[in-house]
Amino acid sequence: MKKLLLLSYLIFGFLLYAGCSGGNSNPEPDPCETNPQPGCPNYTDPCEANPQPGCPNYVDPCEANPQPGCPNYDPDPVLATTMTLGTTAYTVTTTSMDEFENGFWYLKAQLTDANKPLVIHAVRYNTHTSGYRIEAWSGRDSLSGKETPLTMVNRYETAGRQVKVAINGGFYGMTADGVPTDAEVVRGMMNTLGNNENPVVGFDENNHPYVGNLTFNAKVKNKNSVEFAITNVNSSRWENWLVLYNSAKGTRTGTNEWGTEVLCAPKSGQWETLSSHIGVRCNIERKEPMSGKGNMVIPKGKIVLSGNGTANTYLTNNLYAGEEVEVTVDYAISGAPEMNSTMIRNVVSGSNIILRSNEVLEPPAESLYTANHPRTAVGYSAQKDFVYFVIVEGRYAGSVGVSTKELAQVMQYLGATDAINLDGGGSSCLMIGKTTKNVLSDGSQRAVCNGLAIIKN
Repeated sequence: MKKLLLLSYLIFGFLLYAGCSGGNSNPEPDPCETNPQPGCPNYTDPCEANPQPGCPNYVDPCEANPQPGCPNYDPDPVLATTMTLGTTAYTVTTTSMDEFENGFWYLKAQLTDANKPLVIHAVRYNTHTSGYRIEAWSGRDSLSGKETPLTMVNRYETAGRQVKVAINGGFYGMTADGVPTDAEVVRGMMNTLGNNENPVVGFDENNHPYVGNLTFNAKVKNKNSVEFAITNVNSSRWENWLVLYNSAKGTRTGTNEWGTEVLCAPKSGQWETLSSHIGVRCNIERKEPMSGKGNMVIPKGKIVLSGNGTANTYLTNNLYAGEEVEVTVDYAISGAPEMNSTMIRNVVSGSNIILRSNEVLEPPAESLYTANHPRTAVGYSAQKDFVYFVIVEGRYAGSVGVSTKELAQVMQYLGATDAINLDGGGSSCLMIGKTTKNVLSDGSQRAVCNGLAIIKN
């Protein structure tokens, strides 16, 4: 009996030992077998076998080759075969805009009518096309200088900046210096600004366009927070005006002796290259009171505040050499008040807005607007996806020109919902690269005050 009991204990112990020493018939499953993960020897990366959005090696086929159904698919636009201008229905000879480079289309269309033949040139630019920037250009890079568009293109090319498209810009005085009659801002440099009556077209850093009236807000504030409004930038100085002059004006202010002038230097950077002209801290380097002087020198990178009448009194009693002042020069475009000078860095002016939210606007009843002339317009589509540079030829038998109302209808036909009339007549000129596309009514390019260009970064 004792032997039998001992044998039972031995068998039980053996079984217990086997269970504790790895002889378990239900071992823990290997996680690499049931759910392979990175690090497991049998792991297969799904991005390798079948690349999907989110995979590092995924190539979007819509990027490589846009097709119908792709969000970026943008075929050559095909336009209607007829266009109505006023009450006349024209037959359009060419209705397909041809893409001459990614994001750029060109159209030359003849409109046939026995009484009023017309020729239109248009460039459409996709604002989402990377690698380009829409900029204003100023004749000879100066407020008081005129230049043909070709000369501007050659000058930019010499400086290593490739111009893809260029068009003439705003109106200007017919004197030799050709100063713009209204606002001009070039790459953030405020060449001329004020509370102007005429509308403008401006572009933000993403090439998005804005057409509207420009609102101007500028002031100087001394260390005791005593303020005075700045009337204008680089204009003539009239009674009670406080004018800000920068190097775009030239080397001197050109003022008479009846006022006070203060030279200020930004505490950091140069005025021409500041990213914002709002709340700029400036050190007063020199002040010249009413003493038969005027016409102060404008060193590059600095500004001159010049006052007459009440503005002269403010400068005399509140600003002193060696002290610090705060200068703010800001602007916005009506309809886009949130887009101030920190974002809209290029501006030229026109005579009238011709198309607003796809509605053709009635122009003033003056021959400048109602007569047939060569015309220049800039416009854009509803979502600001496309910008249009457009010329209508005029003043010769093959194309007699249009009114600004008819110009608006041309812009509408092309796909624009908003547009502005720029300087026309002999100034109208559209270039692709170094090639002039339109017939010039003067027979050659006219030197103009400014324009717009699409430049390769």
